[in-house]
Parts: sequence; C-alpha cells; structure tokens
Amino acid sequence: MADRHGSAPARGIGWARVASRGLVFAILTLLVLVIIIFQQQAGGAFVAEFSANNADEASHYVTGLLFTDYARAGFPSPLAFARDYYLHYPKVGIGHWPPLYYMAEGLLFLASSPATPVALFLPALIAALLVASAGFLAALALGPLVGVGVGTVLLALPLLREATLIIMLDLPVALLVLLAILAYGRYLAAPRWVPALIFGLLAAMAILTKGTGAALALVPPFAVLLTGRFGLLRRPDFWLPLPVVAVIAGPWTLGTYSMAASGFQYGWGTAFIRQAAETYWHGLLAGIGGPLVALAALGLLFVMVRTWRGGDEAPAAQPWAAVGAGLLAVLAFQCIVPAGLDPRYLLPAAAPLLLMAAYGLMGVFSLLTRSWPLITGLLACLLLLVIASPFLLVTLAKPSVGMVPAARAAMATGAANPLILVGSDAMGEGALVASVAQADRAMLYFALRGSKLLAVSDWNGKDYAPLYPDAAALMRGLDDLGIGYVVLDTSPVAQAILHNRQLAEAAAVYPDRFRLLGTYPRSDRTGEVRLYQLVGNESRTPDRGALQEKVMQGRNF
Repeated sequence: MADRHGSAPARGIGWARVASRGLVFAILTLLVLVIIIFQQQAGGAFVAEFSANNADEASHYVTGLLFTDYARAGFPSPLAFARDYYLHYPKVGIGHWPPLYYMAEGLLFLASSPATPVALFLPALIAALLVASAGFLAALALGPLVGVGVGTVLLALPLLREATLIIMLDLPVALLVLLAILAYGRYLAAPRWVPALIFGLLAAMAILTKGTGAALALVPPFAVLLTGRFGLLRRPDFWLPLPVVAVIAGPWTLGTYSMAASGFQYGWGTAFIRQAAETYWHGLLAGIGGPLVALAALGLLFVMVRTWRGGDEAPAAQPWAAVGAGLLAVLAFQCIVPAGLDPRYLLPAAAPLLLMAAYGLMGVFSLLTRSWPLITGLLACLLLLVIASPFLLVTLAKPSVGMVPAARAAMATGAANPLILVGSDAMGEGALVASVAQADRAMLYFALRGSKLLAVSDWNGKDYAPLYPDAAALMRGLDDLGIGYVVLDTSPVAQAILHNRQLAEAAAVYPDRFRLLGTYPRSDRTGEVRLYQLVGNESRTPDRGALQEKVMQGRNF
C-alpha cells in the first residue's frame, strides 16, 4: 500500500511537470510566431508576388494549390488532373520535390484560402516551432538564460528570417532534422527501439519533404564516431531506422530520382566536393559568423572528450553527440550531393550549430568555474545576444515585381481568349504563373512561360536556344499559338534573355497588334511590367491539343 500510494503523487508530479513544460513551450512558440508574422508584414511579403526573389517559390505555392484543387474536384484521376493543372499553371513541382509539404499546404488552403498571408503562415509557424524547440532544448540542458540566447540568435539569423518571407522546403526540413536529432539523442542516452523508431519516422518525413532530408542517414555513423560506442553496431535497434525509412520514403525517392536528378546543377565527384566545401565554409562565416562556428567546433571537441573518456560527464554528453552528428551530417551531405550551391541549404544546420555553440560556450565556462551557475548563465546569454546583434542590422525585404496587377488586369478584361504569355526571367515567370493560379479559382486561364514556348532549355535553364530567329517569326508564332495577352518585363535581367528582347521588338514593330493595357512598376525600380492584348486574337479559343504538346514537352503529367 505504501508503494502504491507513494507512487501516485510521483506520477502526478511527473505529469504536472510535462504539462507545465508543454504550456511554456506553446506560449514561447506563439510569441515567436507573432514576431515572425510582424517581420513578414514589415518585409512586404504579404503584398509581394511568389517567386519575387526565388524562382522555386512559385512551384511550392502552385503545387500546394494543386493538392487543394484536386481534393475539391473530388479526387479524380491524379495523372490526368496533374496534366491539366500543369497546362494551366506550368509551375507544378511534384516529382522534382516530394509531396509532404504540399499536402500540409493543401490542407491549410482547404481550411482557409490560398491568400498570400495564409500561404506564408505555414513557414512562420514552422520557423516559430524551430526557434522554440532549439531554445527550449538549450534551456532544459544548459539553463533558461542560455535557452533565451540560443532562441534569440536563431530568430535573428538572416538565413532564418529570409526563409520566413518565402515558401521554401529547407525550413520544414530544418525543423524535422532538429526533431530527428532530438529523438536520436534519446536513443544514445538509453538505446531502445522506441526512440530509434521515432528517429526513423522523422527521417522519412524529412525525406518526403525534400531530398536533403536524406542527410539524416549520416547521423548514426557520425554519432558512433563522436562517442566511440561501436558496440551500438551490434544492436538490432541501431539498424531499425533503415527499414522504416526504406518502407516509407524509399518508393517515392527511387521512383522520382530521375526527375529530381535532372535538376542537379553539378556532377558527382571530388571537384564538386571541393567547391561545395569552400562555398559552404564561407557561407557559414558570412551567414552565422566566425565566433559561433568556433564555439560549435569547441562543442564538438567537448562531446568527443567527454564521451570517449567516460566518467561522470559521459551520460549527459550522449544526447549532445546526436546534435553534433546532425550538424556534421547536414554539412557533409551538402558537400557530397551535387544538387546545387545555395546558402539557404545551410538552414537545417543552423539550429544544431547554435546548440553546439552554446554547449561549447558552457564547456569553456565549466573549465573556469563550476560555481555561480546564475552568473555563467547570464554571461552566456549576454555573449550570445552580443553575437546576434549585428544580424539585426541586416534588413530583408521581398520586392513587388508588378506581376500580380498585370495578371489581374488581364483577367479583368473579360475577353474570350484565356492565353496569357509572360516574357521575363525565371522569377518573373513564376510570379506571373502563381498570380494567375491564385486568382483563377475556376481554372479558366492559361499562364504560359516564354522560356518554354519561345525557347528551349533544360530544367536549370542550360542549353538555351530561342525557337524563332527574329521578331517577325516570333509574331507568327504568337498567332499560331493564339496568344491573347503578353506580359513583358522590361528589367535588364529579363531583357538579357533573347526571346524577351524579341517580344519587346515585336511590340515596337507591330504597334497595331500590341495594344498596351497597362504598365506596372517594379518596386526595385529596375524596370516595369507591360501588359499587352494581341489585337485580332481577342476571341480565339485555344487548341488544347496543340497547346498541351507545346507546354508539356514530354512531361509524364
């Protein structure tokens, strides 16, 4: 009886502690979410076009809309629906990227609307969860003041702030990578099949969000090397994540690898590894800072010394080995897989790096004194806040490029011809396609990309060649296609592309055919967007068969 009555209060205290921590975490997440939403609004993200400063963003938005409209259509044949959707809005990215984020985005649009603030709420929420999770973990392990410092630095990073202004997949991957690392830390602290299973499930979710989630495959081997616990290799639960990931994420990954690999900007090999290592090293120094990188390196050193040496500090260092392994895994993966070189690919490494930096900083303090934990916590928080202060001087904004008003003006004319051709760079094309898709809820219009109808190139824009030799031939091509509207970007970046110059020349040579409906300035003051209606084509209806052959260009959907 004594044991039974004695254990009930203990269980009650345990659940109360869990509930209180959960409540604190929820409050912190909401506070960070409010800050991020204010940052989005201040940066112009709610009024700017998708793909205004990143060409892939339109694909991530339009593909989410695809899932929404597919559900609203009553789940018809998926391939037929995807083909028709791509014909209308040729920025569907399914296949090049996995479906998990788009499913979440589609559910959000179903529950609310596809408005821009709604679409950007998901990145804001994910970023808030990432910041709160990193700060909360640091608070539990290193002290509340250190947690405040870690969360503040992460929230201030331009890398994260920029990720909240756009829809990109690196941000949800960063959250899933951090959660998977935490699960693997539980496994290292007490090897069992449950945390191994959770790690495998989170790794599969990361891979089904973006292929870079496969970096988590490197976490177990790096963890073994950091801790020297080679005996883990003999445990069945060590290998459990492998079949879990293979079953859940393997079919999609293998089935779409050829599509994803077609977007790789480099080739496999040591040349890319050297270039990527140099690029990301400079990216870490510029985007996160030398002091934090140095502290993270110290943190890795403390982990290795404490786990390999054993003793009283070894058990507490085991979960931190997972954090270090996650950091090394992301960096190694980005230096090996030749998908591309972009600073945003470092985002999944940001939270692990900051956590390791905090661990390294507290490790240095532990060498100096083991007394006065409040003082050391205050000093650590102060140092982290000082390090974060320059990041706040970096102003970030998302420009408006004039495609939203151009798309709406074209659709407002009420003409029978639904074909809208855009002549711009990759970002401008995406912005126009996304703007039409957002406003055209009845799927009446076709947003056509000049880079696909007036020229040929691969997924990355390489091997470019115009289809028409001059403006006269291009004019005949526009009539053959039955184009109703032309949206022309006059910025220098857009006009550096030959077929866009041909469009501008055609508008000048044939003023009787190009009726100017409006001009819309770009907020960066580099030019304007001009909306023309092609006189004589107002009542033409598209030949869907011919249009599909032109637009699809051999795509399977």
